[in-house]
Amino acid sequence: MKPVFRKNALQVHIPLLLGSLLLTIPAIAWANEIHEGRELYLQHCAACHGVKGDGHGPLEHELTTPPADLRLLSRKYGNPLPEDQIARFMDGRADVRAHGPRDMPVWGEEMWQYPEGSENPNQVSDSVAHIIHYLQSIQIVDSHASRKETHSHAQFSADNK
Repeated sequence: MKPVFRKNALQVHIPLLLGSLLLTIPAIAWANEIHEGRELYLQHCAACHGVKGDGHGPLEHELTTPPADLRLLSRKYGNPLPEDQIARFMDGRADVRAHGPRDMPVWGEEMWQYPEGSENPNQVSDSVAHIIHYLQSIQIVDSHASRKETHSHAQFSADNK
């Protein structure tokens, strides 16, 4: 008769725990980036684009160009959002009339800073990247969005000259 060996519970559970930890770490990192992006968004963007990103910020009625509904960016630019293209609108590399002149951007110097150790103007700053990750998280991708969500706001593009 052949002896039957039972695997020790630890021999089975430790690899499972390690595997789930490895899968969880990227999700936690992504959640942290989104949280950081939301904080930066609220600080730099919400006054015009609204807390929800719907274009209804407290300054909405003071602006000559209505703010874009940032929840709908993926409808125009695709999903996932093209980070470099969206970053160019945010950091001043692409002209968006509603954001003001390039020599005095409405969002402050923090958005202009290059990633640490880089002087490359084609790289996206960490602040801008975090905001873009947050914007990705609030995209409305359902084709059955309500009429209120699809109202005509100014397009978030270089066409706003």
